[in-house]
Amino acid sequence: MNTLYTDRLILRPFRSGDSYAMYKNWTYDERVARYCRWHPHKTIEETEAYLQLCLDAEYCWAITLKGNDEPVGCIDMVGVNSVGIPELGYVLMFPLWRQGIMTEALNAVISELFSLGYKKIEACHFVDNPASGRVMEKCGMKYIRNSITHKKFGSDELCEVKYYEISADKSK
Repeated sequence: MNTLYTDRLILRPFRSGDSYAMYKNWTYDERVARYCRWHPHKTIEETEAYLQLCLDAEYCWAITLKGNDEPVGCIDMVGVNSVGIPELGYVLMFPLWRQGIMTEALNAVISELFSLGYKKIEACHFVDNPASGRVMEKCGMKYIRNSITHKKFGSDELCEVKYYEISADKSK
């Protein structure tokens, strides 16, 4: 997995010592977790287990601001569907929302995955988080469908999500 560079960001592989920054910057935060498939972490041990998933993943980047190596978010390939289309997921610490950071990170990852040969990419967001949909639209992704999924991992509660996609021949 390549380290990716943008104007303001460095997207790098996670490291074993990143759990404290992850915990203090976003995994404990209820404002962030309400839009994620996991509950806010109550302990650093929960974040250490999450970090291990990031370390084991093929494509999972720590989002850092240039000049500061501390992770402020995460962007990753959360899965690949039955026809080989990767789905991206992302999270960013609350104080950095609405600053264009996630749009910058998502554009970089879309470009990277297309350069690796993927022809189409998907992402989704909870319907009650339209700001995430705006990030996808700013990156050239187009709305394709709504779907029902489990709201949180290990939960029976269902929620509605909106899916977006972008094709390599339509990317920027």
